[in-house]
Parts: sequence; C-alpha cells; structure tokens
Amino acid sequence: MRGEDALARREIQKKLVVLFVWAAAFAFVEAAVVVYLRRIFYPGGFAFPLKPEMIESILGVEIAREAATMIMLAAVAWLADTRPWVRFGYFMAAFGVWDIFYYIWLWAVLGWPPSVFTLDVLFLIPIVWVGPVWSPVVVSAGLIGCGAAVAYRTGGGGVFRLGAGGWSAVVLSGLVIIASYLWRGPAAMRGEMPGPYPWWIFWPGFALGLGAFFRAWRDAPPGDSG
Repeated sequence: MRGEDALARREIQKKLVVLFVWAAAFAFVEAAVVVYLRRIFYPGGFAFPLKPEMIESILGVEIAREAATMIMLAAVAWLADTRPWVRFGYFMAAFGVWDIFYYIWLWAVLGWPPSVFTLDVLFLIPIVWVGPVWSPVVVSAGLIGCGAAVAYRTGGGGVFRLGAGGWSAVVLSGLVIIASYLWRGPAAMRGEMPGPYPWWIFWPGFALGLGAFFRAWRDAPPGDSG
C-alpha cells in the first residue's frame, strides 16, 4: 500500500509541475491582453485615476473575459483528476501561479508594476476591485501552498477535511478580503484617486482563511475525507 501511495504522490508531483507551466503560460496570454489595452487607453502609462469612459466602453467584454478565465482554470483542474479534493487543490494552485505570473509578465514586458505597493485594478465583478500588487500576490502564494499540499496529500491516499466550521471560516475569509478590494472601488469608478488601501481589513481575513486550512490539516482524522 505504501508503494502505491508513493507512486500516486509522484504522479501528483508531475501533474503539479505541468499545471504550473500551463498556468504560467496562460498568465502571459492574460498579460498580453492587458498590454494591448494599456497601449490603447493609457499610451503614457497606466496610473490612477482611472478613465471611467474607458472601463464602461469595454466593461461587458472584460467581465466575460474574467469569467472565462475562471472557467478555464477550473476546467484544467477538473480534467487533471477525478477526486474532488485533488481537483480543488489543483484549482487553487493553478489560480495562484496564474496570478503571480501575470504580474511577472507585465513587469517583463512593460516594467510595470514599479513596486509591489503600486495600486492595480484586480477584478471587475461586481464592481472594480482596487488593491496594491502585494495583496493578490500574498493571497496567490497562500493558494499555491495550500492547494499543492491538499492535492499532494489527498492524491497520495491521505486525508483532508474542512467540515462546516472550516468552510464557514474560508468563505468568510474570502468575503473579508474581497471587501478590502471593494473598499475603494466606487471612488475609482468615478475617476477619483483611491484612498489608502485598508490593509487592516485584508490581514485578518487572510489569517482567518490560512488558520482554517492549518486546523483542518492538523485535525483531519484518518480514514475520513470531506
């Protein structure tokens, strides 16, 4: 049995490597789209305040593109395995690699962002998300670590479970982090300079989610997964 588990873990490792390469390549496609948009709408270089008329002119297409991106990340994770927790781990890891490499490629092509403290438009659903580059990078690093660990453990015959309390903590964590991004969204949409990022909202939310993961990792009983 241990030999079979070892083989399964090696297979998980191989799939994670391929998944990371795919996510990094997909991030370049995403970054390339943003390069084109910035050359068209911000020829002098992207910076706040935003141009609301620019966002409104392509808002529907951009929302659809963002939704399609999530579908593609979920689809590749779904195809990579048949076990729910392994799929979920793959999705988290792929999302994290994609997001971090998105910024790596933008920096390689445009020299942007000049700093991890630079503000960026992170998402458009349901309204503009605004935050410094370091914040999605921190979240993505957590997703890579947690996702790869869950996939490796459950794919190799191990156990991971969150339970109702764990899921509640993870969902609340996500909502708190999103709230920190939406905090300055309305001002940005009005073409105003966003105020300081509410890091005091972000960090408790991030700590809550990470803590829920580690508690589930530590407390999952043998032979039970769900």
